[in-house]
Amino acid sequence: MDHGALVRRIQVATLVVLAGLLALPSSASTQQIPPGPGWHQIPNTKLRSVCPPDGFGGGGYDFRYHCHGVTDSWNSAVMDTRRNRLVIWGGGHNDYLGNELYALDLGSLSIKRLNDPGVPVTPSTCPETIAGGTQPNSRHTYDGLAYVEHADSMFAFGGSLASCGSFSTTTWMYSFATEKWERRKPAGRIPRADPGVVTAYDPATRKVFVHDLESLYSYDPAADRYERLSGGMEIDYHMTAVLDPVRRKLLVVGAGQAYIYDVSPGSWHMRRSLRSTGGDPIVKSLYPGMAYDPVRGRIVAWNGGNTVYSLDLETRVWTPITYPGGPGPAEENGTYKRWSYSPASGVFVVVNSVDHDAYALRLPQP
Repeated sequence: MDHGALVRRIQVATLVVLAGLLALPSSASTQQIPPGPGWHQIPNTKLRSVCPPDGFGGGGYDFRYHCHGVTDSWNSAVMDTRRNRLVIWGGGHNDYLGNELYALDLGSLSIKRLNDPGVPVTPSTCPETIAGGTQPNSRHTYDGLAYVEHADSMFAFGGSLASCGSFSTTTWMYSFATEKWERRKPAGRIPRADPGVVTAYDPATRKVFVHDLESLYSYDPAADRYERLSGGMEIDYHMTAVLDPVRRKLLVVGAGQAYIYDVSPGSWHMRRSLRSTGGDPIVKSLYPGMAYDPVRGRIVAWNGGNTVYSLDLETRVWTPITYPGGPGPAEENGTYKRWSYSPASGVFVVVNSVDHDAYALRLPQP
């Protein structure tokens, strides 16, 4: 082979290799949750890595040092189904003063800070609002968050305010489209300022169920109005709520209690004890994570370890499902809706700690 032919062959081979490299998708787009059942750690999703730096905004507050309070201080999340991401929010009392939002993006499998905290952080006077009244003060959210799908917004009620710990009765909505907070001024009877408020969004009525420690309410975001549905039914403040939208049942579970409400049209919304078997590790736990699985028609719950529990509301039996390599022990101050189901990805996800990667759980096809 002459020299010219050799050079041409080398040039062609080089172009082929370069073309192949250019055709390869980026590492972010090739990363995906494995298709097989089981627990899957999502690399590089430690929330603390995207917390604001200490001293952010010039106020001297150590944001990155204290942001462990986002996950370990009684705080929840919502599954933003339009963008396939789990949005986490909360701080509160003396645990964390930042009010920024975070998202586990299941499209790119990355963790992000969606906005910056309002500065300066709240003083000791414990206000409801900061940043000139445009943003809510940081708070323990408990189970007081819900994704209002038709309005593409996050609903937030009450909570324990930074930094004195007083409880709020204010309703906020965060629009994911405009990335703005709105303080609502609802009519009707407002739920009480209690710890441990639980919520669940109902896509059928486009309302949010809210339960304080004494009564069940519904909130209509369009009308900006609360309605008290039933009262005189106390619950413990260590509980989480979940809705079965097909059977029209609202469950409130935790601290050894399990209650069920019929929320079908015309219901009297009377509370009954949920008498079930096999679910003690969830029922007797504090602030469990519970999510509805539309593929299997089950409530699937997790509150630490390798095992989840799937509840069949027809038989009232919890079935344990175990895979190795889970997220480890749950944060003792609550999992709430930081355990959620992603319809787009077909997996459950959990953000359990700011210093650990997020995890996904894929169940076998029914």
